[in-house]
Amino acid sequence: MRASVRRLTFVLLAATAASVAAEPTSLTANAAALDAHTHLISQALLDGLTGGGMPNLGADELIARLDEAHVDKAVVLSLGYFPQLDEAGSASENDYAAGEVARYPDRLIGFCGINPMLDGALAEVDRCLALPGMVGVKLQGAEFDWEDPDQAAAISAVLTRAGQLDAPVMLHVNAAPLDARAIMSVLQVLGENRGTRITIAHAGGMLDIETDTYLVTEYSVPPLIDRTNLYMDLSAHLEYYEDAPLSKRELMVWRFRKWGIQKLFFGSDYLSFAPAQTPAEALETLVRYPFTQEEIDTIASNDGSAWLVGE
Repeated sequence: MRASVRRLTFVLLAATAASVAAEPTSLTANAAALDAHTHLISQALLDGLTGGGMPNLGADELIARLDEAHVDKAVVLSLGYFPQLDEAGSASENDYAAGEVARYPDRLIGFCGINPMLDGALAEVDRCLALPGMVGVKLQGAEFDWEDPDQAAAISAVLTRAGQLDAPVMLHVNAAPLDARAIMSVLQVLGENRGTRITIAHAGGMLDIETDTYLVTEYSVPPLIDRTNLYMDLSAHLEYYEDAPLSKRELMVWRFRKWGIQKLFFGSDYLSFAPAQTPAEALETLVRYPFTQEEIDTIASNDGSAWLVGE
């Protein structure tokens, strides 16, 4: 009996040691070329969301956070797409982002926040992209009904206009998990705009299985989706699962490898008054996943040029 207990104890200790050893604790990510997902918010919109009394920190604070994490540059996504904003409010929010980006032209890359449901959406794309430092478009598809043909067409029209202007797009596809009809609508819209360089925010969504939407479609129905101009950022997605069992994180990394490590961008989703993570915290999260060190280096050193300028 005692021998059996000793053997059982040994097996349990060995299993625990193997599990601990398997954790990717030796990986490092001490810097990054680009944070592909950050936000700035105007005082007016901040007051509207919070009721006032909270100071807007602006680009200075974002730069301090980038410096803290040794991140060279950041994509700044204007919140002009917020559904609470009318056309004037959306334009004002984009103007604010442009003004802040212009203060650090070597560090910050501006994206115009566009609400495709506004009548003047395409005109705002043209106007905003003409502002100094504003080079791309942010679409919050999570705010809309992908099963509504008119709404899907409006989203597609903005993606098409961005492509015509050679502007990259950050597309947040979903909020709650999409059903089959909505997913097919997303894939159809992406198929209609395969010439537009699009990063799918949060690696497809907050649920890890949403990455499979794009992988399985390309594998099973190749004509429906073309990954050539599609990318993903890792913001928020990795944070949610950072304390998941190692087996879950291994499956996620397997999906990322299927997608292509070189087509992943580091991101934090940082917004000062409601931060998901700071850039430094997001780097700490990145190394909790069982990538190889070479893969970590590839993600951290990706400057986004293939997406941002088509290089």
